[in-house]
Amino acid sequence: MSAFPGPLHPKPIHSRARGCLLWLIGIAVVLIVLIVGIGFASSGGSRANTPGATYDAGPASEYPRANVVPVPDQHLFLTRLQDGSYVALYDKSPRQQELHGDCRVTWDPTAPTGSSKQLAGFTGAFVEDCESEGRTVWLADGTFAFGSGYGNLDRYETHVDASGNLIVDLDSRTCTRSRGVIGIPPFDVTHCGVGN
Repeated sequence: MSAFPGPLHPKPIHSRARGCLLWLIGIAVVLIVLIVGIGFASSGGSRANTPGATYDAGPASEYPRANVVPVPDQHLFLTRLQDGSYVALYDKSPRQQELHGDCRVTWDPTAPTGSSKQLAGFTGAFVEDCESEGRTVWLADGTFAFGSGYGNLDRYETHVDASGNLIVDLDSRTCTRSRGVIGIPPFDVTHCGVGN
């Protein structure tokens, strides 16, 4: 027996140092996450799914009249009509949204519009060719023309800011929804917002 009182198995010093080091690393990780999160929020980050989000489509004057421009990373089309106004359209039809389908609308510059009158200055139409569902067609402004689908394409509000850039309000999307059974009239035009 030792003449000196004390614990039989003293804690090694390196064990305490490791515990402090892990604690400091944990605090550092939390601080980094907070700083990155604050920076992401203040810079806008990727805000396609954030309420109040906007998409800056660049100089509005660079969009020719009677023209459709796809923006795949935002799942939208930007149309400039012959009169100079802008239309921003979602690239998934009301039917595909209600059925939770994956089929997307494309712009076909040679597609006919059936019995619907073509818009001034345009040739072609928006087309949805889904397997076994048939073809659906919309005019360049998103108006339903004909086919197995229903309703106009979803539309976002747009404006030109003080810098002359075309801004799309990603939280302003309107959409057609079946009031009862999916695909059967009557349909309502409602506010879908982001991520719906």
